[in-house]
Amino acid sequence: MKKKILVALDDSVNSFLSLEYTAHLFAQQHDIEICILHCESSTGAFIEPEDPENSLMPERPLSKGIVKGSRLLEKGHQKLIDLQIPTERISKLHHRASVIASSIQQVAEKNLVDSLVIARRGVGFVGELLLGSVSSSLFDSCHSIPLWIIDGEITSKKFLVPVDGTPSSLMAIDHLSHIFAGRKDLTFFLFHARGFLAPPPSCRPEDFYDRWGKDWCDQNLSGNGCMFTGPTELLTEAGIPKECIITLPQPKALEESTAIISSARKNDCGTIVIGRRPAGESKGFLGGVAKRTIMQTEDLALWVVG
Repeated sequence: MKKKILVALDDSVNSFLSLEYTAHLFAQQHDIEICILHCESSTGAFIEPEDPENSLMPERPLSKGIVKGSRLLEKGHQKLIDLQIPTERISKLHHRASVIASSIQQVAEKNLVDSLVIARRGVGFVGELLLGSVSSSLFDSCHSIPLWIIDGEITSKKFLVPVDGTPSSLMAIDHLSHIFAGRKDLTFFLFHARGFLAPPPSCRPEDFYDRWGKDWCDQNLSGNGCMFTGPTELLTEAGIPKECIITLPQPKALEESTAIISSARKNDCGTIVIGRRPAGESKGFLGGVAKRTIMQTEDLALWVVG
């Protein structure tokens, strides 16, 4: 089954580093297709005809933005080829929009992609919020498609996966199992940090019945260590060897997001994969933690699975 990853591209250095990150992980995974997208801001008053082939409206001249976008896509296409991605696994999209972040999300949803990759521009999350950046806007709005936010040059194939015994946590594991099915060259560190005032973690198998079924949940999401047994089982069922899955000891932490980032760096992980609860649900360990983690993340990739 083919999987499609959409990489939003602009002319920043970090944007092209996101291509390197994607190719580094998937150059040899032949069921992965990469679509590169450039969204151009529309400022003119030209109205696109509903049926361009039969319209009597004059053709719109190519703007400098369209020419620049086409060149950018060609450059990105060649970059992926140079990184050992075959041309038949690469596609390109150019889109005009008044709001870039909304347009990227709409294209991702329309094309039913498995993941959306966006690079941070390296100005820090607070600066991004003040500037209304594309990455922070997508973080706030894109809950239906896993969002991969790339910051800097990342070559590690080690993943830190925070778990807390909730469905959103297991959805992050499910995403990894889908994307990396059968891979044997990656390492996954399962991690839980408990704040000093936080209650002991627990799993409620019935919360997972709708997606994974009663028998599987009762067997893998009950008893001591349930936060880790379910995720481990999902990964191994996807063909990932048990020796590639490591359960880390549970530290005490004043603030969970700081503990997550510290553990990622300690274990040389290049990517943090975190599940977040649906908007409106009460916040638990992984509720507001995703937001706080991205505010502190530098030179790491953060996958947010909603």
